[in-house]
Amino acid sequence: MVRDPTTGKMVTAPEYGGTITWPTKALAENTDPFLIGGGWAAHFVSGVNEPLAFSDWGVSRDTFDFGFWDRPAEYSRGALAESWSMPDDTTLIFSIREGIAWDDKAPVNGRQFDAYDVEWNFHRYLGLGDFAEDGPSAHGFLLGVTVESVTATDQWTVEIKLTKPQLAVLESMLNNYWLFLPRAGGEEDADRQDRGGGRVEEYGDMKDWRNVVGTGPLRLTDVVEGSSVTWQKNHNYWGYDEKFPDNRLPYIDEYRALLMPDMSTRLAALRTGKIDYMGNTGDVNIYSIDDLETLQRTNPEIEAWSVYGGPSGQFNFNWALPPVDDPNVRKALQMSVDREKISATYFSGHGDPTPGGLVSQNVAEGFYWPYEEWPEDVKNGYRYDPSAAEALLDEAGHPRGDDGYRFKVQLALHDRFDPTYAEIVMGYFDAIGVESELVLQSNAESGARNSAKTAEWHLLSGTYMGFSGTFGIRWNLGTKTSHCRVCFNKATDPRVDALYRATGGGWHAQFPDADPIDIEEMKNIIREADEIMVREHWGLAKSTSPVYSVNHPWVKGYNGEWNMGRAERNTLFARLWIDQDLKEAMGY
Repeated sequence: MVRDPTTGKMVTAPEYGGTITWPTKALAENTDPFLIGGGWAAHFVSGVNEPLAFSDWGVSRDTFDFGFWDRPAEYSRGALAESWSMPDDTTLIFSIREGIAWDDKAPVNGRQFDAYDVEWNFHRYLGLGDFAEDGPSAHGFLLGVTVESVTATDQWTVEIKLTKPQLAVLESMLNNYWLFLPRAGGEEDADRQDRGGGRVEEYGDMKDWRNVVGTGPLRLTDVVEGSSVTWQKNHNYWGYDEKFPDNRLPYIDEYRALLMPDMSTRLAALRTGKIDYMGNTGDVNIYSIDDLETLQRTNPEIEAWSVYGGPSGQFNFNWALPPVDDPNVRKALQMSVDREKISATYFSGHGDPTPGGLVSQNVAEGFYWPYEEWPEDVKNGYRYDPSAAEALLDEAGHPRGDDGYRFKVQLALHDRFDPTYAEIVMGYFDAIGVESELVLQSNAESGARNSAKTAEWHLLSGTYMGFSGTFGIRWNLGTKTSHCRVCFNKATDPRVDALYRATGGGWHAQFPDADPIDIEEMKNIIREADEIMVREHWGLAKSTSPVYSVNHPWVKGYNGEWNMGRAERNTLFARLWIDQDLKEAMGY
């Protein structure tokens, strides 16, 4: 046994060998991060292709618990970049780690990774240099940063110039969706005249998994379409365990992801030991408290870890459709749902029924309008009062008809979420004479729906209409007129548009000419938008509730971590090990 320095717990000593298997809800359509976005490509190439920095796996979990996507810069640890600095407020310097070798595949043939690889990848992602005519990737790699130039000043140094000072730029640059692919040319390519795309140059892109080559702890070795992905250990990986620095990574010999879109199939596979882990990697967290409690009754040995990232699955009102374009109708629907009871029953006391607006009341302090500051009349609009809700609907011109119903609404739900909560909401709607229908949508359907400027459903689910950190505005602050990328509400509101523009355009830096702002200004802007959305019921408030990751007890080194960065979904597996004796003793 050894002591885990990040938790203080005694654990079985790390050991090498074995296989770890997890389910995935979907498989990416190809393996090129430029073409499908780093988040989706990470289902295949995270752990194979690496970023500039990871989350610091060696930090105390009391200090930083890996509980969500975002991380402050001080909890970043060098990966492909050994270190970084900002000599002024528009310049970043990255010192590239020496001694990292690409996997031994043609045409790179095990050569060293260097600064010219970084420069080439940034140019491709951002539409710079030789890629200016092609333009940037369509998948939001900027994350709030506007870049003027990226230059490898020598083999081990990269200089990035920004167009202007930008808020929390280090966080954005160190925790982003870009994973680095190999350029062509060798280590002697100091004149930088022949730096094509490596495998990209040879094949035109990196869409085919067979062409993938990386620097990471995993090697992508097999993809069975519609079934599974397999990786094997990279025996020449450069990295060591941040917790146990004498141990070279990775520990496990083989890694497998099995396509399992259905939750019941995933739970059955977990119970029988067919899979070892189920969580954020693969987009297969447990959202249903009932599912979790049933699992704990049948398999009490399975470990469960909670993450509170916001009220996932909250519904947002679609202003493009009557009658929910009427704020009094939205208020009535709000007052028809008993969040206190749902929190105590459906969420088994794990939920927090405190209502919120744009920003969850437990995520980013200072960015929201605190519930305790709401005037009493605003609070009343969020309290369960079905009689007052019915009176509001009568006054709004929606009396009950002969069949007992006033009108019908549709609720579009991302199918990653448990539909039971939506069905409970529909029951409350029914009690005040509002007929409803549930429409389940795949990830692709949900993404298309949220990005469209109009939609045919009255209530639209999102991961949250909220804010997940201090630098990335991953939310619906923008409205239709400001060309927001994810427009849950389909709203047109000049007040909110003005606030969105004042941030510079949020997550995607849509307004590069906006004046730079500091963190306090950002807080004030978001808080003002939050108050507007609370007062006018832009979303149907939902209890903040946990989602869960679970694993068998033979999976060691894991403490419920969400991931190691935005695109690093698989990388944490390189730091886990299997207690083979325990697994055999348990009959698996």
